[in-house]
Amino acid sequence: MAKARNWILIIFAIIGVIVVCIVALAGVGIYAVTRNFKSQPATATSAVKTFEQARADLGGQQALLTLEDIDNPSTIQKKIDGLPVSKTLATTMEIFVWAPNNERTVRITLPFWLLKFGRKKIDISGADSFDFNRLQIDINQLERIGPKLIVDLERPGGERVLVWTK
Repeated sequence: MAKARNWILIIFAIIGVIVVCIVALAGVGIYAVTRNFKSQPATATSAVKTFEQARADLGGQQALLTLEDIDNPSTIQKKIDGLPVSKTLATTMEIFVWAPNNERTVRITLPFWLLKFGRKKIDISGADSFDFNRLQIDINQLERIGPKLIVDLERPGGERVLVWTK
């Protein structure tokens, strides 16, 4: 009887440890998302000002990809292959989106270690707008070229997307 009771206690202790680990992992996940994802209301004027500041911080770089490139993955591959290896590897990708219909700006910071998990797919502002699978861009290639302005797009509806690595 005592042996059975000990086993029950051990089993409950193991289950308790597993539950605590799951809760801790969920907490870390929630912390990571809230730390790396910022969405705030913005007027068109304030959004333009924020985009101009972000572009100024990038030192006047030209975007690696244009709206025309998005429909031509082979051109993108040639552009990336033609870039030299940077002395400084990129460690994070910054994504900044202005959605005029929602009057919100969204800023996402993604560490490259996180980008390397899964399918390496990032959808920004809709299913057809920005997808690494469609563009055939490898995250490792972006890391290799170092800090760079990747995309600066403005869509006809006023939506704007800025993506850079640092």
